[in-house]
Amino acid sequence: MKAISTLLMFLVGLVGYSQNVPLIKVGEDKLGVKKIKVDVEIFGNRVKTTYDMKFYNPTNSILEGELQFPLGEKQSVSRFALEVNGKIREAVVVEKEQGRIAFEAVVRRRVDPALLEKGTGNNYRARIYPIPRRGYKQVILAYEEELSFSGNAHIYKLTQALNTTYEDYDLSITLYNHGAQPQFVSGKEDGFNFKKVGQDYVYSLSKKD
Repeated sequence: MKAISTLLMFLVGLVGYSQNVPLIKVGEDKLGVKKIKVDVEIFGNRVKTTYDMKFYNPTNSILEGELQFPLGEKQSVSRFALEVNGKIREAVVVEKEQGRIAFEAVVRRRVDPALLEKGTGNNYRARIYPIPRRGYKQVILAYEEELSFSGNAHIYKLTQALNTTYEDYDLSITLYNHGAQPQFVSGKEDGFNFKKVGQDYVYSLSKKD
């Protein structure tokens, strides 16, 4: 059987309106991601993408906001977590009304809730509180999907917002037990090469500002 090579498409041109760009709305304002780690793990034709994000509150007030994270039709959330008092608290996905009731009950106990609400379509939301004054709020969200197939290649698209400056940006992509050399077909620049580590292929990028 002819081997199928895997191509990785790294798209960098799509910004705020893209389905995979998270934000926190606070009233009419939006809090952007200032520090982000993106971890991509590919197993055959399945992929798990994890966003470890730190949103910054530049005001002198403690804020409450709504995390918005719409996903594609074939993508499903596999992890959601919030930083609470310096520790990561894992959360569960609940239906809209159940989530609202649980959120209010937890807030009344003065505990930081971690509830991810699935709305219409494949749109996910979470009420984030508190967002500390002049501080960061860490949010971790992972989703899984099946790779699309075109021609003789599986294609993975990673959409990133580049209309802002990140203080820290880290990206890692690992193809486990993969035989063929992966390629970047979009967003390519010098240094975008995968390294073979045992039976895996690994790519990493780390930059500031």
